[in-house]
Amino acid sequence: MGQIFQKHATQFDPSLIVKLKSITMRELFDCVDTIDKYYPQSCYLNLEQFDDIFATLTDNCIDLFHRLADQTGEDGKLSVHTFEALAAFAIFSGESFETKCMFVFRLFDFDLSNTLEEQEMVSTLQCAVRAMCKIAGLVIPSVSMLEKLGYVCFQMMDEDKNKHVDFDEFYEWTVQYDELQEFMLQYSGTQTYQYALKRMVNAMDESEQQFNKWLRECKAPQVPAIKLQQNLYHIYKGIDELSIDTLFYMIIEYTLRSKSIGQEESSQQQKDLWAWKADHKKNQHLLQNISVKKSDYLDIIRAWNVYSITDVNQLSIINIKDLKLLIWLYEDEEPDYFRINQEMSIIDTNHNNIIERCEWMQYLCSEESMQRRQTPQVLMKKVFDNYDEEQCGLIPIIQIDKLLRDTFKQQMKKMKDFKSIQSVNSLIQQLKVEFMKQVKKNNQSHFDWQTYYQFLVEATKTHSSLNKLLNLNRD
Repeated sequence: MGQIFQKHATQFDPSLIVKLKSITMRELFDCVDTIDKYYPQSCYLNLEQFDDIFATLTDNCIDLFHRLADQTGEDGKLSVHTFEALAAFAIFSGESFETKCMFVFRLFDFDLSNTLEEQEMVSTLQCAVRAMCKIAGLVIPSVSMLEKLGYVCFQMMDEDKNKHVDFDEFYEWTVQYDELQEFMLQYSGTQTYQYALKRMVNAMDESEQQFNKWLRECKAPQVPAIKLQQNLYHIYKGIDELSIDTLFYMIIEYTLRSKSIGQEESSQQQKDLWAWKADHKKNQHLLQNISVKKSDYLDIIRAWNVYSITDVNQLSIINIKDLKLLIWLYEDEEPDYFRINQEMSIIDTNHNNIIERCEWMQYLCSEESMQRRQTPQVLMKKVFDNYDEEQCGLIPIIQIDKLLRDTFKQQMKKMKDFKSIQSVNSLIQQLKVEFMKQVKKNNQSHFDWQTYYQFLVEATKTHSSLNKLLNLNRD
């Protein structure tokens, strides 16, 4: 369709957008009531009428009027199209993207049929796009160009070809239209879960490529901690130092904890860890023998990236409205209202009703929080990764005995009687034999995580004690 939103024509005013974002839909409906009561026949509003209707929404009515106004009539006086004004306030409000779409959809459903016909769609596009460009200070597309666009969009949205577009069709199209989503993100601070997820996938791809680059530079399977620290300062130089320090500390702590899963951690390394945590700068030399593997780095950087994607203004502050998307992106499950408020009270340690990046990282990556989120499958994968020394995703078959024992090590530590421990040892031997038969049957000398995990899942069907040990069905 070509690019609708062109380059800046006037100066973009971020402070104006911040003020508009405080507007709620309830306040906007009050303005609609005022229009219905006092200006029901007014397609265009002069400055006095505009101020009378929208003064409750903003203390900057004059500036907004001039941004939205066109010269109309023979006298050339300035006036604002009523529907453009309403669309502008809705689009730049602080409501969710779906709520904004619903308001605009109903605004142009002139016959109250709960659908948009072709001409209604043209009016929707003309008013909405022109309003968006005026507020953002972009080149305003011509009415004729938007008319043609409206017809094209209608054909694209009307999937069942019944010459009507219902809200589901309208919303689905707007969600998938990346240029619109990018505009909403950049100029109104609004993004859908779907678009945020796309950005998150791209961010994680970039993080993985960046780490692979560091591995090539180090010519090693892991990146030394000191080198990693330098790299983080370089790639995040626009972010405050405290946040970068927090990220680095979390990566190192996570790396050391990860190494302790399935393998005995030396007493000296434990002492080094506590000494380093007590005074990072003084004990910087203790990092010399620590290196970070890609899987550990990506686990922590995921939490960092989720925050960056949600923090659309890049101010390292997130409010309770944004917290829903933050949790949704991280857990891939939409949280309810109770969960959002509960998490806000836990994460917001300084009780300023704002989640700072450091608060999020410390909450999410703390040992206590990590343990709460560690499912049996995740813990098993950590053990597997410890044996993947080349980080190629494959482990030699000869390691199966040690891998199985380390998989059950934590459970065996909790057992107090010798009979239970002996029973687990016997189970490990049976599983080892069965697994060796399976991989040798396929002429394999190595196996990957999926093969190992699926084997254990299938084995629970024939070994009743295995499912209880692994607790694979835990929520």
